[in-house]
Amino acid sequence: FPAFNHRNYRLFFWAQSISWTGLWMQRVALGFLIFQMTGSPLWVGIIDAMSTLPAMFLSFIGGALADRYSKRTILRLTQFLQFVLGTSLGILVITDHATLFSIGVMVLLLGVVNAIDNPTRISIGIELVGKKDLQSATAINMSVFNSARIIGPVLAGWVIFSLGAGWAFLINGISFLAPVIAYQFIQFVPHVKPDHVDTWRSIKDGLAYVRSHRELRLLLLYMGGIAVFGWSYMTMLPVLAGTVFHVDAAGLGYLFSAAGVGSVLGALSVSAFGRFFNPHKLIFFGGTIFTFSLLLAVIHPVFTFALVCLFFVGFGQAYQNSTIQTRIQQVAADHMRGRISSMQSFMTQGMQPFGSLQVGVIASVLGPQVAIGSGAVILFMGAIALFSRLKHVKR
Repeated sequence: FPAFNHRNYRLFFWAQSISWTGLWMQRVALGFLIFQMTGSPLWVGIIDAMSTLPAMFLSFIGGALADRYSKRTILRLTQFLQFVLGTSLGILVITDHATLFSIGVMVLLLGVVNAIDNPTRISIGIELVGKKDLQSATAINMSVFNSARIIGPVLAGWVIFSLGAGWAFLINGISFLAPVIAYQFIQFVPHVKPDHVDTWRSIKDGLAYVRSHRELRLLLLYMGGIAVFGWSYMTMLPVLAGTVFHVDAAGLGYLFSAAGVGSVLGALSVSAFGRFFNPHKLIFFGGTIFTFSLLLAVIHPVFTFALVCLFFVGFGQAYQNSTIQTRIQQVAADHMRGRISSMQSFMTQGMQPFGSLQVGVIASVLGPQVAIGSGAVILFMGAIALFSRLKHVKR
């Protein structure tokens, strides 16, 4: 893979591998713990929404900061803060001092830091490998993220069963030390401070740029649809595991991991062959596999069949998401990349609270299968609409 020819990217790769594994351990532990504490799908959705709610309000500010200040400084600071908050949450749970309120507050604070961190982390990819190898790097990033979806949930299931959920939170906090150390040795592009423009004006310029760029606008809107109606299925996996499949924490880990295996293979496939195909067709191809597999998983709720379906859910998701992210970074102007990355972050993370809340509300009334299945149908209709419009956009 061409991206590995770059020393800076190799350091970034290993640091993110460790950090994202911890992140998935926390995600599994959080849903498991909240459902165990409350027995309510709605509360699972609410707490999950709180982890991404800050991205709705702070992503644009994070993008403006990424274009104005040193990316190394921002990333080292945000990763250290996540280390402090993550380990603190783990200690609270381990010592039995955690309440629903305190967990919500800590998750919200982690979301605030991540809302600043994410646009900067997205925007450095092109600095690490250049435009030529960006598609390779983006696909590898997705394979790393989804490899963590395999390893993290399995580790989380074992840790929760053996030691308790608090230790999964603590391990996640410690994992943030890996990028803190790595960023010390990565050689970033020297920061050139731009002419002073106030933050609000900088954000307005970025929004105006996207409004004038049809392809960017369509891709970002579709990313928001994925966050609301696609990613929300993961919020309900702890509920499905307990009420539909009747499996324990280990079984929940297998559900997450099945999607992770599919995502890794999908991302590697895109990295190897994606450059030979029209990106718009790849997005539609991935979206079709993703939505149909998700629908099948809930229509025929047998645990082993669901594992197979979730494999293809992850495969399709990797195809569409990595292609969308690569395409956005390729067509964005260099001086706008931080702000465009903030809009990516807003659409993926900032819209997730709506997804978590809507799937939690529907699941509490009609059940998790209806909540997930209806989202898959809506997203498939969105994929058709996107593809029909992108056909008129010049490559």
